[in-house]
Amino acid sequence: MSRHSYTIKKPAGWHKELWREALPLGNGLTGALIPGAIGRETIPFNRFDLWEDGEDPPVPDVTDAFRAQRLALDRGDFAAANDDVLGRALREAGYEAWLGCPHPLGWLEIGFTPPALFRNYERGINMRTGEAFVTFEIDGCRYDRRGFVSRAADVTVLRFTADRPFTQTFDFRLYNDLAEWETTENGMFRAAADRYAAASLRLAGEYSSEVCEDGLRVTGRDYMLLVRCASHGSDLTTDAAEGKPYEELLAEHTALHRPLYDAVSITLADDEAHEKTNEQMLAEAYDGEASPALLERLWRFGRYLFISAAHEKGNPVPQYGLWHGGDHLAWSQYVANENVEQIYWHVMAGGLFYAVPPLLRYYTKNIEKFRECASRVFGCRGIWISAYTSPLAAGVSVPVSVISNWTGCAGWLSRHFWEYYLYTRDEALLKNEILPFLYEAALFYRDYAVLENGKLRLYPSVSPENTPSGGAGEVQQNATMDFAILKELLTNLLEGMELTGMYERDAESFRALLKAIPPYMVNADGAVKEWMDPGIADHYAHRHLSHIYPVFPGSEVSAQSQPELFEAFRRAVDLRELGAQSGWSFAHMACIRARMGEAERAAECLDGAAKGVIMDSLFTTHNDWRNMGITVQWDGESFVQLDAVFGQVNAVQEMLFRAERDALHLLPACPARLSSGSVRGIRFPGGTADFEWTQGGGSATFFAQRDLDSALLAAGRNLGQLRLSAGESETIRFAV
Repeated sequence: MSRHSYTIKKPAGWHKELWREALPLGNGLTGALIPGAIGRETIPFNRFDLWEDGEDPPVPDVTDAFRAQRLALDRGDFAAANDDVLGRALREAGYEAWLGCPHPLGWLEIGFTPPALFRNYERGINMRTGEAFVTFEIDGCRYDRRGFVSRAADVTVLRFTADRPFTQTFDFRLYNDLAEWETTENGMFRAAADRYAAASLRLAGEYSSEVCEDGLRVTGRDYMLLVRCASHGSDLTTDAAEGKPYEELLAEHTALHRPLYDAVSITLADDEAHEKTNEQMLAEAYDGEASPALLERLWRFGRYLFISAAHEKGNPVPQYGLWHGGDHLAWSQYVANENVEQIYWHVMAGGLFYAVPPLLRYYTKNIEKFRECASRVFGCRGIWISAYTSPLAAGVSVPVSVISNWTGCAGWLSRHFWEYYLYTRDEALLKNEILPFLYEAALFYRDYAVLENGKLRLYPSVSPENTPSGGAGEVQQNATMDFAILKELLTNLLEGMELTGMYERDAESFRALLKAIPPYMVNADGAVKEWMDPGIADHYAHRHLSHIYPVFPGSEVSAQSQPELFEAFRRAVDLRELGAQSGWSFAHMACIRARMGEAERAAECLDGAAKGVIMDSLFTTHNDWRNMGITVQWDGESFVQLDAVFGQVNAVQEMLFRAERDALHLLPACPARLSSGSVRGIRFPGGTADFEWTQGGGSATFFAQRDLDSALLAAGRNLGQLRLSAGESETIRFAV
């Protein structure tokens, strides 16, 4: 085993939901989950575009309700403002929208009757190749099952080998239970297609088979099963895997998968430390702290998982990736008041640029719907995007106050698209899609914001998904996050306008809007207020950290630029209560602590995740199912949420490297437990960096793709200015 693999000594064990602890495979279009059972293995298959039940009717004009809500806030009647004003108006107008949800394509069932007890069981994934394996012994016979979802041929390849011939049965049922077997001339066994999906199974190798009551009975000692999945009547007859051996198919897939996985590499522990299983590493963290090897494994796994869920021609990566092993799962849509953004935080520094255009396309294709929402709900131009959307519904599909009154979605998404431009300098995408999106988001605010005594007032205003102390309701005014998003949005838009010459007629009005944003406020506890209103009391027992946006994920406030205000943001984070956290908030807080240079506290956040929300599969849950008091409890439930997996990737990267507009930071928040390590290929706007360190010091090499003139800091020490022309590189040494 190497650092690129992980192993688990037991099969999935979450009762009735084995998919939670299964091995995830994917190519960005098709996903499969391998629970690892010997006797009866059930493998869920998912397809990126299989969604059901969405309804997205025209949005009625409810601007009168919006104005009534504003009047209630003007007179201080918070009860009236929070009385489901917009939702009730939409329902009374006959508006019924439904997001829909992703559903599995189907399930492959493998039946095997063990002749005796098994021993030496092991399962795992080689993350560098994307190949899963399940091995065990029975009566001196070694059985080996392995497979992958090919990025080259878009087919799932499963190989079964043993020391002697054995018999298994295979059956495939589609989500809607309409599967029937039919044998075609080329030996393909096809599960019947319907208007939603289809799957075909084809055997290759040395075997004998017959259709039986349990599906397909196969006897052999080395053969493959190729499972091809499609949706919405797609053609299943083309087979790029036809006639090729397993090794060739794996090599073709790896040739596409490995360059993505290897684009950046982080090493935090020696090879020997990676011999431990997931269970062993998590048990150590549960009893103490996450080891360097576990932190590295979490980084590698999250990166592997993202690559396996993201494809140039696919949808953005949702909460469950391509691994929703059940139906109507909680938060299975695109939730963009935290979760979508956290999934993508790591992408640019991690060199996975290819994944951002699908995210941009997903939102820009619905621009007319977003304009309709802005106009008919709020009476504004530009776009308003609900925190909740799906490929089937982009309107006001969750008409509850904490969602329908939050205006920051388009602005928060804009930072991802602008960041993509900063890294890639894709001028065509900037002009055709990115800047028009930013402009529409800013145009909404130009109409929505109210100027009073020279300062902007934003209301209704929600700080996701918190409620002020005292129970006044989520709908308030002047949420700090709203102003932070607006400030960042306008700053980036104005820079883009100067670069391109676009929207010049609007430049002055946007500058005036930016100038009228009021300063952030500090409360009596010395913490930045979550609502910029002296009459709204802060509530600390909450998982969201929305008002910390100017520090992270934004970069407006730092210890260097505004030290006093920076300390007030730090105080606001300190006051958040442990038992109110969740899986994704541990990851978010780890990123914040790292951005603040608090190395040990950043690592402690990941310790909390390892103790509370990380399963043996390395999937994460919303909250601690064991009720140990370190997360919020959720009525006895604990839902899978993979955003924390991806947030942890970014947290590790933030500990080791950070790029600001005019500075590069090496080891800005490296905890003591990471006494040595190396990073290769990490990206920043204009270049890449390789560096390594030990307790005695380190060295770094910077490669310039464009002309660079940036301050360079290592472990908090200023090393001077890094000046390079495009194509040049420079190596420096630094103290740790």
